Amino acid sequence: MKVIYKNLKDGEIKLQLQGTDDCWHLYNIIEEGDLVSAFTHRTKAQSDDKKREGKGEKEGMYLTIRVTEVAFQNFSDRLRVQGTIEEGPQDIGKHHTLNLKTGSEVKIKKEWKKRHLKRLEGAVKASKQPSVVILSMDDDVATIAVIHQYGVEKIADIYSNRSGKFYEGKDVSEAYYGEILSKIKEFDIPLVIVGPGFARDNFISFAGKGIKNYIVEGTGNAGMAGVKEAINRGIVNRISEESTLSKESRMVEELLEGIARDGAVTYGKDEVKKAIDIGAADRVIILSTMIRENEELLENAEKTGAKVYTISNVHEGGEKLSALGGIAAFLRYKIE
Repeated sequence: MKVIYKNLKDGEIKLQLQGTDDCWHLYNIIEEGDLVSAFTHRTKAQSDDKKREGKGEKEGMYLTIRVTEVAFQNFSDRLRVQGTIEEGPQDIGKHHTLNLKTGSEVKIKKEWKKRHLKRLEGAVKASKQPSVVILSMDDDVATIAVIHQYGVEKIADIYSNRSGKFYEGKDVSEAYYGEILSKIKEFDIPLVIVGPGFARDNFISFAGKGIKNYIVEGTGNAGMAGVKEAINRGIVNRISEESTLSKESRMVEELLEGIARDGAVTYGKDEVKKAIDIGAADRVIILSTMIRENEELLENAEKTGAKVYTISNVHEGGEKLSALGGIAAFLRYKIE
């Protein structure tokens, strides 16, 4: 994310999206009632005769819409911002959808709250960090996944089929490792190789100079279980120290450990509210999908000196937090 200009006095910030993760960050910033401006395409104004003939032609124009809905599909390359046209060359008051993607420049006018600016600052900082590919493998299966700021995207499962007909009469390892290497070469970003046993080391020997900028670590599992283990253990951070996903996952794991040992933590909206009201909350974590309905609670938390962290709902950490009510707090002291 790149900030082109910022004028908080007028509530305006203009941004350029520099990657898919930026769509996710904007999804958590843009809200109903905001004014969003961007270059877009819309059927140009026509005469009634042209309309009846169905000869509508799209043309480029700069529009400002009053937001009614924001939609983001996991691992898609665009953000859909829907609303009614407030400013533009035509169709004032009518509905329109802005499709924002990498390269789009967008101006947002809103009441910028502390949490919005914090997420924006994090998005700008995160855009300077590399994405990471994880290869989690053993002798039977290799899983390739990409770590985004908002979640894990599984790219492929590759099987060795050591007893399959496809590999009869062939060097199984060569065919298996060759297919993995071919897929890995599609990504020009840092690589983390994990898994149990010697398969990962054998693959590295096979790949030779075909891979670079990588680290290797042993895990107890292969497949997606190995990917999740690498994230939760902070292995990914050795390449991408500012990984939002890793930070969020570690906080949720810290919460679960606190619950297990009956530590100074609490969860569920009523219990978290109680902790905030008496000033016992030190850190509050909440699912991104619950922020808008709990704005007053989060503002009260910040007034008491608590830090508020958003947890994405599209990775395992978010799923675990969701099972606990979607909101939790680390406490300054235990409360009854």
